[in-house]
Amino acid sequence: MRAATGPMVPIRARPTTTLALAGALSLAAAWVHLAYAAPHLRQWWAYGAFFIATGAGQALFAPLILYRPRAWLVLTGVAGNVAIVAMYVMSRTAGPPLGPHAHVAERAGTIDLSTTAAEIVLVAILVTMLGARTRRFIIDALLVGGVLLWALRLTGRLP
Repeated sequence: MRAATGPMVPIRARPTTTLALAGALSLAAAWVHLAYAAPHLRQWWAYGAFFIATGAGQALFAPLILYRPRAWLVLTGVAGNVAIVAMYVMSRTAGPPLGPHAHVAERAGTIDLSTTAAEIVLVAILVTMLGARTRRFIIDALLVGGVLLWALRLTGRLP
């Protein structure tokens, strides 16, 4: 372990196939987001900007996770992809929070469902790369967040 640049992802072994799969899933999601940026730009500039930023972030994440798998990078990948999935779920259930289509739920399609599934699998793979203690913390945080969202939904505080 190198102290100056930070340790590699702690404790868990990182087989090359796991890193390659994480990179491939991130690139696939990036490609879809970048491919659909133009239609979203035509709807509203911020929708397009979100797709461009999301695609660029996922595209940059792929080579970084392959060649520099650090704990902070894995955690960033988990947080970023969970946020993207959350925005997708919100846009398909309650509608986007801002813009000309605010609060109008969008229809779920095959490509966006497949991309979201890839992002969820990517999060699962990234979580397995973390050390036991961090992995437990992240899984607990995701479970608490899910329970909280369900509680808000069932009490009518979340559409």
